Amino acid sequence: MPWVAVAAEPTTLTGQATIQLKNASSPQNLGGMDLVLAPPSLIPEIRRIRMETWRTDGLAIKRNANGEEEPVGVQIDFADGYKNLDLKAMSQAAANAASARTQTGTNGAFTFSNTPPGKYALYGQYKSRYAVAYWLLEVELSGGKTNSLNLSETNAAEVFNRFEKKTR
Repeated sequence: MPWVAVAAEPTTLTGQATIQLKNASSPQNLGGMDLVLAPPSLIPEIRRIRMETWRTDGLAIKRNANGEEEPVGVQIDFADGYKNLDLKAMSQAAANAASARTQTGTNGAFTFSNTPPGKYALYGQYKSRYAVAYWLLEVELSGGKTNSLNLSETNAAEVFNRFEKKTR
């Protein structure tokens, strides 16, 4: 009997995306968030873009005893909480590498259907006036079953989350 290659059974990835804002009593569902499954090579690419955006903001300097300027490192401006986070560049890199794309529903739920099993990078981002977060996770999808993954501030790559000042 000849050997026959059997294609791996497609798989599904489901989950829900929420974020706990600092000034909210319960997690917020992240509806309308774009999510991408891409080859794992996306992870170092997103990290490289992230580090480039840190470096391009200018150098912090100090003056030595002779009054000359010496670079200390990257100057970080946290005035708005996430000035140095280039979500557009990161999103574009993810879109360019995408094997599959989906969007979360109004309740934050998402599904990637008929996906070949294997290792993937999962990328998603969220931005509001209260918070910014992005997810960059390596996921391994097993064939022939439904895989599940919930996104929250606990497994985000970075979260900038601020209080809304109360007005009297």
